[in-house]
Amino acid sequence: MESQNDLNTNIRLTTIKIQEEHPELVKYINEIPRIFFKDEEEVNNKALKGYLDSLNMILETYSEKH
Repeated sequence: MESQNDLNTNIRLTTIKIQEEHPELVKYINEIPRIFFKDEEEVNNKALKGYLDSLNMILETYSEKH
């Protein structure tokens, strides 16, 4: 499993990619459910992985349609 540092780096890079290559998708980033972080005192790897997977799903879905 990836470390928190690796997951955070991948989240940052994916977010930058969305902002630079597909700025029209930025509005969907805010719509990603925050359930990954809800009721947890600390953000854990599972929550970060879920958030990263959601970002990647936005990119994949958009790429398939455009």
